[in-house]
Amino acid sequence: MLLLDVLTDTVFSFLPALICWSAFKKFGGTPIVGFVIGLMLVSPLLPNAYEVADASSNVEAVMAFGFIPITGYQGSVLTALVIGYLGSKLEIATRKVMPQALDMMFSPFVVIAVMLITALLILGPILHLVENGLVYVVEAFIHVPFGIGGLVIGFIYPLAVMTGMHHLFITIETALLGSTGFNPLITICAMYGFANAAVCFAISTRAKKSHVKVIGTSAGVTQLLGVSEPGLFGITLRYGTRPLAAMLAGSAIGGAVLSMLGIQANSYGLAVILSPLMYIYDPYQLITYIAVGVLTFILTFIITYLFAVPKELLVPDTE
Repeated sequence: MLLLDVLTDTVFSFLPALICWSAFKKFGGTPIVGFVIGLMLVSPLLPNAYEVADASSNVEAVMAFGFIPITGYQGSVLTALVIGYLGSKLEIATRKVMPQALDMMFSPFVVIAVMLITALLILGPILHLVENGLVYVVEAFIHVPFGIGGLVIGFIYPLAVMTGMHHLFITIETALLGSTGFNPLITICAMYGFANAAVCFAISTRAKKSHVKVIGTSAGVTQLLGVSEPGLFGITLRYGTRPLAAMLAGSAIGGAVLSMLGIQANSYGLAVILSPLMYIYDPYQLITYIAVGVLTFILTFIITYLFAVPKELLVPDTE
């Protein structure tokens, strides 16, 4: 159990450090400076955020000036991301005005000092409240009675993928994992992969045109491995609104069922075939997730096969 905890929890214990490092690298700063700032956000000298949130731990935040709570930012995403972005821009500006002889020593020091103070005394407490509020809202929506929240998210997520907006879900998922240890959002969103693969295989199975069979099968296999764009843009959207409607219906229904049954992952990043690995922590979660995923695939396949294959694909190739 100890080894498993080390394997699964270490990254989340130092998540702000990794996010700051990535933000500095992305926005033109020095990654190691961002990494140091991120490590300071989870310094053991600060009250642990998880322990502060646990009323039974008797650990309290340090109050600066009598009203600003200072804690560590274990599991925090938004704070680390904003601090990483601002820190990288501050570093770029600082290096422009710092004399070259002093640049190597003093520029990193100035950036680290300013951003640490900003994080702990100004932005950190504010962004932490925003992040907690966002997590609370998402969790509450997912657990709306009768699976309504899962139904809506399951319907919206494929539309977000079409526009590239699905990347915003990653921040919410990371915040959920950091604060609760679970990720019910990816559980619902994963039904899109099962539904999209089913549409591809259904069209390729019933179509009479050889090139559609090849493309549909290839796109379906690719979707099962976690890459959805070939299936989404090459099959589902290409052949009209009915395949899209079938996919949206399957994704929404699967999401609603999972929401009602309380299924939630303890990780993220795995899709379709590999996604059951996110539920091996509990037999009920694992078996139920697999069952709902398979049923979502079957339901979407049947709907597509019977009602959503365009007539022009049912005409055989002419020699």
